[in-house]
Amino acid sequence: MIESYEYNKEHNTMNPRVAFATAAFIISLISAALLLSVYFAIILGGIAIVMALLSRDSSGKLLPQARRAIIFGSVGLIGGYFLLVQAVISMFVDPEVRALVNQYSLAISGESFDDTIQDLENSLGIKFD
Repeated sequence: MIESYEYNKEHNTMNPRVAFATAAFIISLISAALLLSVYFAIILGGIAIVMALLSRDSSGKLLPQARRAIIFGSVGLIGGYFLLVQAVISMFVDPEVRALVNQYSLAISGESFDDTIQDLENSLGIKFD
């Protein structure tokens, strides 16, 4: 069986670039799988993208694993930020979520979320609602 040079170059685990790109791909898959745990998806997606970009050769060419890592890492990163922004918006818009956040804030810090926002508005001189 004759294998091509390109196949061996892209799958040689002894090559540090290939190992780095493969690790980036695995981290990006974990990031996409943990999308609902927002912070893990954002952190791992960012790490995967950076690792994939660092695995480029001197001419700037990316290995297939690195390209897939950028795609899946972007899914984790963008999806995580989307869910985070959606949660913050629903905290200010949905009364049920607002009541739940007030309850948690009161239990944790002894002050409701509404009181914290009111104190922040008074100290900064701006209105959030």
